[in-house]
Amino acid sequence: MRARIATGVILFLGAAGMVAGARAAEGYTPPGKDAFLKSIHDYPFVADAGRRARVRAAVPQLARCMPSTEVRKLLGDPDFGYVAYQAGTDGKVPQMRIWHYVLEKKAATEEVPGSRVVVWFDNSGKLNAVTVHGAPDIEATVSRRAGRCD
Repeated sequence: MRARIATGVILFLGAAGMVAGARAAEGYTPPGKDAFLKSIHDYPFVADAGRRARVRAAVPQLARCMPSTEVRKLLGDPDFGYVAYQAGTDGKVPQMRIWHYVLEKKAATEEVPGSRVVVWFDNSGKLNAVTVHGAPDIEATVSRRAGRCD
């Protein structure tokens, strides 16, 4: 019986450590999607020219396993972000953090999404993947190599 309790405590502490590690990797938390959408007063929304130029210039410099702090230095603050949780954990075990850089949003509800860059981080705050939507000139600069950060 004590072994079961000890095992449960160890598993709980391990999960808590993962959450703390994900948060400790960087103290920055981007605004949520709702806050971003509330900030848009007119559609189509287009990011200012300086932001679009910065994102376009920075995306080719992104490299797998780059810390999120370096990504923010290159791209600036994301428009919004969130934590994706592992399936079957009832939102208790984070799997990754996802940041969105919106270049253009055509309407409040879009059938075809506007232009954006999405950056995916693992639990330790290392860049795992970059996806680009609606901006083929940037998308062509993104590496599709698979791999894990050590």
